[in-house]
Amino acid sequence: MRLSVANYSFEVLPLEATLMVCHSLGFHTVDIAGFYQRGKCSFQPESVAADPQGQADILTPLLAKYGLGVSDFFPQFGAAPSLHSLNDPDSAVREENLRYVRGAAQFCKLIGAPGMTILPGVDHLSRALADNLIVSVDYLRQAVDIAGEYGVEVRFEPHMGSVADTPELALYLVEQVPGLRVTLDIAHFMLQYIPMERVYPLLPVTGHVHVRQARPGKLQVAHAEGVIDFPDVIARLKADGYGGAFTVEYVCADWFEVNRNDTLYESAVALEQLAPYF
Repeated sequence: MRLSVANYSFEVLPLEATLMVCHSLGFHTVDIAGFYQRGKCSFQPESVAADPQGQADILTPLLAKYGLGVSDFFPQFGAAPSLHSLNDPDSAVREENLRYVRGAAQFCKLIGAPGMTILPGVDHLSRALADNLIVSVDYLRQAVDIAGEYGVEVRFEPHMGSVADTPELALYLVEQVPGLRVTLDIAHFMLQYIPMERVYPLLPVTGHVHVRQARPGKLQVAHAEGVIDFPDVIARLKADGYGGAFTVEYVCADWFEVNRNDTLYESAVALEQLAPYF
């Protein structure tokens, strides 16, 4: 297990500057952003799909320069989770998403990332949840198969508004899609007042972890104000044989008021507080 940090925690900066900050804070691995038209440090999904080698050639010298490995690549195909979602009602959009997945998997192999995190699709109002889940399962299976060709693990992040906004729905997706893993961000469940007892069943199927503090009703708060017992989570995952990364992921966006924290400061505090457990 290792502590990592998201380069997109500092997305107001250009790519190289984010990596310099990650290195300067004392991290040795990073999660790399692939967000659609967001921030100065993201790799655009279309660009990655069109030329994974060319995009990797931009990143790999910078990783070497700052002594960083990659723990995860996080592509998001639209400007919001509901746009260009994996289970989009338009089949042409869904097929294009699979092209993005293939490019992302090739990119991951080239940059040495063991896995990618994608969003599972949303609960589109034009369909029943059961139907949205059916489409998500279908395309998650295809994504796992595509990424598997390149030895890359597919993880999905359960989040508010998605087809997997509860631990139970997230577990359902894993059970339906062999090889699929969870990127666990407990803050998304804290936002919904979901107790930890319901989160624990996800630990054995977790492939990646996002670390930021939260409390009931709040998606992101200062480390000192949060209620997530990360040392306990770390211990439980160790007991389950988890060997992946814990990525400190403080972000600044309008979504659920996660623009109220100093991401640089909170990342440094999280590293200081959690490093003794690794």
